[in-house]
Amino acid sequence: MALSSSEQPDLAARPWLVPPAHDSSAASLDAHSRAIGQLMAGTSRLWLGPFPAPSALPAGFEDTALVVPTSGSTGTAKAVALSRSALLASQDATAALFAADGTAPDTQGHGFWLPLLPPTHIAGVQVIARAHRTAQVLGLAAPALPDPLPDLRGHFDAAAFVALAEPALAQAEDAGLPAFTSLVPTQLTRIITGTTGADARARGVLRRFAAVLVGGAATRPEVLAKARAQRIAVRTTYGSSETAGGCVYDRTALPGVQLHLEAPDASGAGRLVIASPTLALGYLTAHGGTDTTPFTSASAPSTGSSTETSTRSSTATSAASSTTQRTFTTSDLAELGVDWTLSVLGRADDVINTGGRKVLPQDVERAIERSLMLQGLIRTSVVVGVEDPEWGQRVDALVTLEPGTDPAEASALVRAALRTSEVPAHMIPKRVHVVEELPLLGIGKVDRAAARRLAAAG
Repeated sequence: MALSSSEQPDLAARPWLVPPAHDSSAASLDAHSRAIGQLMAGTSRLWLGPFPAPSALPAGFEDTALVVPTSGSTGTAKAVALSRSALLASQDATAALFAADGTAPDTQGHGFWLPLLPPTHIAGVQVIARAHRTAQVLGLAAPALPDPLPDLRGHFDAAAFVALAEPALAQAEDAGLPAFTSLVPTQLTRIITGTTGADARARGVLRRFAAVLVGGAATRPEVLAKARAQRIAVRTTYGSSETAGGCVYDRTALPGVQLHLEAPDASGAGRLVIASPTLALGYLTAHGGTDTTPFTSASAPSTGSSTETSTRSSTATSAASSTTQRTFTTSDLAELGVDWTLSVLGRADDVINTGGRKVLPQDVERAIERSLMLQGLIRTSVVVGVEDPEWGQRVDALVTLEPGTDPAEASALVRAALRTSEVPAHMIPKRVHVVEELPLLGIGKVDRAAARRLAAAG
């Protein structure tokens, strides 16, 4: 079992565990799993940051047990400092949800985890950490992970997924545990939309998991609908390194998590602010300093909405009165529905200001995805703002094409299709660039900074 807080060793006095660079091999995954196991046992601290670990922790960061990089989707990756209590709060909140909603009522919400994400970012770390937490809570001799751990080298496709998943499911069944896994949207989309026999088999295997978490980026609604129509237990997650991973499941805050909007506009959209026991301590800097700019200790507003604030809490009791707690102001623009469900509109930093008008690139991307004229022609797209002397910023799109689409016609096709839609003229991309693949970060997110550079270079 886990040590109580009074039994914890002085982690600040211990050297950092720094696993060898992850190369996606089973041996590399095993090295990271063993390090995460020591972190979960409370006997060591783990450094996965984007620069070398400091010799000493700054004041206020003495409880740091794990340092992970942000995804770097909006610029240089930051070193996020997380305490062990924040990690446990995240893991136990997920388990509490799975126990309460019938996903895993017989195991207190814990289960067997198949790791398919790199353990170099919070999503991949937490998959392995949850398996160690399963062992702690249920008194198992080993973490609830496949033995041997999967080799993640090579292309991810339906056949690769089946080869990894079937042995894991058999081991989970032998252990009497529900099986869970986590995917990025690209992985899920390949399995759900594939048309081969191998894809159909992969969907059948995926159906055997009690929960399939998908996060890291927005998943197309039609992909989620197809998955659920085939009785695949997909659970969408929203969160970040700063929240110790997903803190909103299926658009609803996990137990103990509160959401509110900062200065929502007339349409109800505002910057998302999160109050949660899973929050990071802040950021460590490469020169030994700290940055806690987006983190505050403030009185969380009570549930309700006004011209200034809209708030959602996962529990009525915690929202009934104002309490002093830490908050994290995200970079995301969002809306909270009348049923308090979260809709993330996009990153505030990604908003394109063109000719004095604001454009959310995700709105244009969704219009491209949903266009009947472009089905079977455009495979994927990303929309970015590029500096422009006339417009301030112009709207550009990068697209990948389905086989048989003429690259010379792609720009005219996209622009013509959007003109026939409800997309306003100022949102239609002025330039469309054809690329072989969209630039991606290591966890499967589109690298918008790289996409912006490609568009600017023409």
